[in-house]
Amino acid sequence: MAAFPIRLGKPEDFGAVRNFLVDAGYNERTVCERLGLRGMHEYLESKCASAAAAPLERGEAFDLLLGLFLTGSFADRGLVHSVLPAGVLRPLEALGLVLSGDTAPGLYYSPVALYPIRGLYMVSDRWSNPDSSPFQVLEDSVFPALHGLTHGFLEILPQDPCERLLDLGCGTGIAALLAATAYARQSWAVDITARSAAFAEFNCRLNGITNTVVKQGDLYEPVCDLVFDRIVAHPPYIPVLRPVSIYCDGGEDGEQVLRGLIKGLPRSLKANGRFYSLTMGIERDGEPFEQRVRSWLGESQSSFDVLFVAEWTQGPSQFAFRQAKKTPEGWEEMDRWKAHLKALKVRNFVFGLLMIQRRESAAPSFTLRRQRGTRLGPAEVEWLRGWETASAGEASLPLLLQTRPLVSSRCELRVTHTIRDGKLTPSKFILTANYPFATESEWDPWVASLLARCDGQSTVAEHFATGKREGWLSGDMSIELFAGRLAALISEGILEIESFHPPRQTSQPR
Repeated sequence: MAAFPIRLGKPEDFGAVRNFLVDAGYNERTVCERLGLRGMHEYLESKCASAAAAPLERGEAFDLLLGLFLTGSFADRGLVHSVLPAGVLRPLEALGLVLSGDTAPGLYYSPVALYPIRGLYMVSDRWSNPDSSPFQVLEDSVFPALHGLTHGFLEILPQDPCERLLDLGCGTGIAALLAATAYARQSWAVDITARSAAFAEFNCRLNGITNTVVKQGDLYEPVCDLVFDRIVAHPPYIPVLRPVSIYCDGGEDGEQVLRGLIKGLPRSLKANGRFYSLTMGIERDGEPFEQRVRSWLGESQSSFDVLFVAEWTQGPSQFAFRQAKKTPEGWEEMDRWKAHLKALKVRNFVFGLLMIQRRESAAPSFTLRRQRGTRLGPAEVEWLRGWETASAGEASLPLLLQTRPLVSSRCELRVTHTIRDGKLTPSKFILTANYPFATESEWDPWVASLLARCDGQSTVAEHFATGKREGWLSGDMSIELFAGRLAALISEGILEIESFHPPRQTSQPR
């Protein structure tokens, strides 16, 4: 493993660098305007990241910072000394952020990437070399906080206040640092590699954050004497044919780290606490991913709710092809992957948000899957979590019966007609919606009669009485069963009720 390029210097060194970055206008808005990006998460997929970095010969402070720390350029010594005050250059060198010497005589360069993102300054390993030589990913390389996957992870994390947040497999520490500045009284950042722990501590000091504790160790081991009300993780989840990097290698089946995370929840997650992870998992015949996750909770699983929101599903052949494309071996590599996945009995890979909630009461737990709709963010997930929590158990029945459901403007009812006894007869009723989650489900014919009457004026109990009186509800339909079916329609976003309106779409899908 390579030596750390950064050094934990004095507080005044970090302060001087931070103040200079701010004064130079090195912020996310300005960088994105200069590079034509909507957000820093687009940088690595842009032409800016793939273009060869030209040596810097002239410019203002902003241009110098952009070239050294983001695009990865060399800078002439004279330029650096003319642009950077001595009171800034010395701290930059002391912290290991800029180097000069035998590697590049007469030139300065940065061995790391330093970029503004989400109101913070983050440092990570680079993704290219200043001299454009072939780049080698380190075994313990620190995953960049501006990567699109990190952006997706941060986008789904709720920001309601919590006391103690734990970021496991923290990498740069960005999730813990954002929480500490916005909604967590105290956060902890833990990573198995000394390199990531060092970068996370560096980022903590660079941003002047004092309520984050950084620890190195395997999963919960460094914080085994603590419990948390929020635990978040973006773990490695790629199955391993041969090791590449710790940040992406998830063990033989890709689930090694995730299993450890889930198995530790009964000990480390407080009652009413929640766990969030953006991850990938395996489905086998008769074993949906969310059910397998529940089994990892062991004897305590009855006190936990499990929600999985799938973003995409991929078959083993497609996964093998995509992995093989990244290597020069081609078809031989694909055959090795297919044999490996067959041995694991993989039917599908699923990727998405996993949310696990620990119940304080003895209310029945739920295990649920939804498909990502036109947008996936904290509002959608928290709406569903809140509804499923509130509607679980017999105590919710009286409240549900008094609600006045309104049919959603986003749902569609597709009716298939077939010929029966010489007549065109409705035979299949499919309900669909695309927000707050994408859903498609088949229902009995009575649902058409119900939805036509759900105008927000009549209660569930009144709809039940009407259905019985008019005959569109069968005689064996009990009020408890009817209420349960309506609860499912609310959960799918087909029906809305006063106290649980789905969130309104206010932003573009990511």
